[in-house]
Amino acid sequence: MTGSEGLTTPAGAGSGETKPGGPRALGSGDAAGVEVKADTGKPSLARSLHSRHITMISIGGAVGAGLFVGSGVSIQQAGPGILIAYALTAAIVILIMRMLAEMSITRPDTGAFAVYARMAFGRWAGFASGWIYWVGWPLGMCVESIAIARIVHGWIPALPVWLTALVMIGIVTAVNLTSVRAYGEMEFWVVWIKVAVIALFIAVGLVAVAGLLPGTDAPGVGNLVDHGGFLPMGLSGVVIATSGAMFSFSGTEIVTIAAGETEDAAAAIRKSTRTILFRVTVFYLGSLAVIVLLLPWNSAAVGESPFAATLGHLGLHGASTVLNVVLFAAMLSTMNSQVYASSRMLFALARDHDAPSVLARTSRRGVPHTAILLTVALTVLCLLFQVFHPTTAFSRLVDITGDTVYVTWIGIAAAHLVLGRHDRADGRRPASGAGVWLFPWLTWATLIALLALYAVMIVLPESRADAVLALALTVATALGGLWLQRKRPTVL
Repeated sequence: MTGSEGLTTPAGAGSGETKPGGPRALGSGDAAGVEVKADTGKPSLARSLHSRHITMISIGGAVGAGLFVGSGVSIQQAGPGILIAYALTAAIVILIMRMLAEMSITRPDTGAFAVYARMAFGRWAGFASGWIYWVGWPLGMCVESIAIARIVHGWIPALPVWLTALVMIGIVTAVNLTSVRAYGEMEFWVVWIKVAVIALFIAVGLVAVAGLLPGTDAPGVGNLVDHGGFLPMGLSGVVIATSGAMFSFSGTEIVTIAAGETEDAAAAIRKSTRTILFRVTVFYLGSLAVIVLLLPWNSAAVGESPFAATLGHLGLHGASTVLNVVLFAAMLSTMNSQVYASSRMLFALARDHDAPSVLARTSRRGVPHTAILLTVALTVLCLLFQVFHPTTAFSRLVDITGDTVYVTWIGIAAAHLVLGRHDRADGRRPASGAGVWLFPWLTWATLIALLALYAVMIVLPESRADAVLALALTVATALGGLWLQRKRPTVL
């Protein structure tokens, strides 16, 4: 399939029309909850999520161990310069979400950006994009499970981290196997807790920064400049920290994957896109600014759990205990999103014949259970890293996962250049509030920035191994996609 051949509406997109007579069962192992599209005969997941679910899913997927725990690793990589790393990444993610919103409103699909890469460049690109994205999520899920297990280990030291992590993986697997509505409802309520906790943390932190909290003095800017300066690790530290920032922000794109199972995809995507600037500014930059203002960046406690360390520094030890309980629930919900996103990507790959067809099978509740189980199997395999390298597993997995996000976002920006030009040439303008500003210049700027940052990470010895590993995986999947495209050329 060539790029021009792929510029059509993908399977599973559009209004959800089916063959005359409505949805039909797909046969053994398939469900009545799965529709078959009249134009292609390919399976499409039932639309059972509401707009309120999508809004919270877009927040919940991106607020987990990456922010609550992984940010501590990034702070120790960049010092106070972490604010630059996160601000740069925030600007990129805002533009990436605008690109996804523009493409998704026109082409809502469970496969999301893997489908867009396929439409823009051919089957090989969709194959590579989908598989790289899928690999990243089980790694991320392993990170979340380890972070939760560390919290539990603090409460019950006799429980080994790997065993608790395994139990957590089992819980989210059970939730996702139940139904997509169960997943949406769990996210809706747990994310409210996340939002409330972060807002309260920032409020208390700002009161302390102003010197208005009883028993504390205003710290001024001492912690920003007194421990090696604002950039103690230089600009290289900032670049390395962007990998962790990428992992923290990953999950915002889940809204476009969930669009394929949403009653009104366009409205849900517009709403999520409108609030992305506020969310990344308040949740990430606001909370990190509080941490680096109140605590020395090189404090060991910051590296382990920056939020709890900050509350402990303020004498709010009881609050840090409550925070850990909330973090437990918050990261469990993020794992929930990771299982959802990765299994839907596998479903889309199987639907488009880029993965074994068994992965497109669904349960009677319309859940792609085989895709979920394969995702969980890889996550459990990743836990072996924690067993054999307990001191370095968490930080290495954060960096590797962040590098796969780099690759995914590069693919999104490249696809948007092609599809955006095609749409505008055909007279299709972006939906109000969902287009990329100054197209194609900002899309080009985003793509160049991502490529430049990734190139620097390959050059720097501290980040080279993980960056090269992610690049090698990308090249391997792309070659696999090219082989498959030549052997069995297909169109959507």
